[in-house]
Order: sequence, then structure tokens, then C-alpha cells
Amino acid sequence: MAASSTLWTGRLRYTPLLNILIFIFAVACFGPAASYANAVINTPMSEDAIRYERPRPTNGIKIAYALFMPFFTILQSLFDLVLHFCFSLHPIYALVISVIYFTGWLTQWAMWMNCEITAIGTDNGHDLNVCFQADLEGADYSTLPSKSSFEVVNARVGLGFVVFALYIAYGVMAALAVARKRKAAKGR
Repeated sequence: MAASSTLWTGRLRYTPLLNILIFIFAVACFGPAASYANAVINTPMSEDAIRYERPRPTNGIKIAYALFMPFFTILQSLFDLVLHFCFSLHPIYALVISVIYFTGWLTQWAMWMNCEITAIGTDNGHDLNVCFQADLEGADYSTLPSKSSFEVVNARVGLGFVVFALYIAYGVMAALAVARKRKAAKGR
């Protein structure tokens, strides 16, 4: 094992397991997210959206909305695993990454909840003009895009929440490692 093994001792040695879990759940989230992205790309805009000239999201925005966090989480977790086992994963780096990804997943999850779960049957997202799903054909918040099932949306939102929670645990582990390192530095 690399030099990082001295920084991640005791219970903190399970930090790579958290990275592996983050990777697994991000991959699991990527599948339903890709299915959802495909559904919203292939669903035409409604006549009301065209008539009132609301800004139309491009396919790139729809893909980014569905796939951004799962994709970059997969890359980041693999990178952290390589750092941990082959080089040295510094606890401060892990803490910063966990805060960044915690914030990213919190934002992503809040958008998914607002636009796809809690906004169904209401005008919550429509009033804010942040949810493009309201402008899709047959998707007036009482239904979802015709090619995307409610189960796919729930799976993506649920798996996204698990990744979000795992980043909380990852941040706690990193903070404990930073505290342990500072305590050891004072003891010298």
C-alpha cells in the first residue's frame, strides 16, 4: 500500500470502501439518468411552450441535467481510488473533494426533486421557470415524459440521494483524518 496508508489508519482505513460504494452507486444512477435523458430528448416540446416562446433547452442542457453529476462522480471516485492505492490520497484533498461533490449532489438532487417528484401535479417548478419538463409534450407535471416511467425517475432520485449521503460519510472520514494528522503534527 502507498504512503496514504499512514494517513488513513484505524476506522479511517475503510475510506476506500466508501469510494468504491460511491463508484457503484454513481454507475447505478447513471443508467436511469441515461434512460431519462433519452426520454426527454425524444419528447417534443408542447404547443404552449412554442406559442409563448419560453426558452427551449438544448439537448446538451437536457443531457447535462440528467448525467452531469453521475458521470463526474464516476470519474472522481476512480481517480480517488487510484490516488489512495497507488500514490497518496491526502485527507485535505479528500475533504475538499467531498465538500465540492456534496454541494454538487445536493444541488442536483434538489433540482431532480423539484422538477420530477414534488412538482408533479403542481406549478412549483413552472413558476420559477427552471423545469423544462413542464414544456414537454404530455408532461404537464401530472405525467412524466411519455418514454420515461415513474420508476426510472424514482430510481435516479433515490440512487442520487444515496451518493449524496455517501459523500457526507466521505467528508466526515476526511475531516477525521485531517484532525488526526494535525494532532500528530502537534505531538512532534
